[in-house]
Amino acid sequence: MTQNVFHPNWTLPDNVGVAITTRAFGNLAVHVGDDPAAVLLRRRRLERELSLPHSVVWLQQQHTSNVLSWPFKTSIADAAYSSQPGSVCAVLTADCLPILICSSDGKEIAAIHAGWRGLADGVLQKALEKFSADPSSLSVWIGPAIGPDAFEVGQDVFDAFVSINSDAKPFFKAAGAKWLADLPGIAEMICRQFGITAITQSYECTVTHSELWYSWRKEKAAARFASIIWRK
Repeated sequence: MTQNVFHPNWTLPDNVGVAITTRAFGNLAVHVGDDPAAVLLRRRRLERELSLPHSVVWLQQQHTSNVLSWPFKTSIADAAYSSQPGSVCAVLTADCLPILICSSDGKEIAAIHAGWRGLADGVLQKALEKFSADPSSLSVWIGPAIGPDAFEVGQDVFDAFVSINSDAKPFFKAAGAKWLADLPGIAEMICRQFGITAITQSYECTVTHSELWYSWRKEKAAARFASIIWRK
């Protein structure tokens, strides 16, 4: 890990790049009260430092299950998919799951922002359905997010998942009148049920390691870090 950008230990084809910005790089979201000019400067600096083949078209994330196919104009969606050379897919998070997906030949990529609402509503499945490659040839990376010992939720969240898929029940641990939810575990379960076996978990908790990542739950941080995947 560098001071500003994290390159995950995730085996990828040579024609695909991936990077995750750390807290040290600075906020990359324009909707959280930061100086928009400063955010835009950071975004341009990131594109230069990573030598991205195309400027990032940032999604307007609103915890939906909408998935856009590249190229696209900025729109309300929480996942981006591409099968085009030179394309870039990115999401912003600060506790929610950043999920990156790549086909074994590197011709298809996706980036997903999955909070509990989006994950329960099927944003991950909808992104996976965009791929023409066989699920057995897909590789998934599940990035820094609020961990299973930190994400306390109510009965509504438990019901939202278990009513759809009873296999999600083991990913909730009773905590008094609340539950502790394992979102990374649920995401991995969904991928495995889809037929994917190549899954890499970062095991980075944004709450526990808030010195590295932004965490809205811990500090109501008005900031987001980026998870980016691109075709070279």
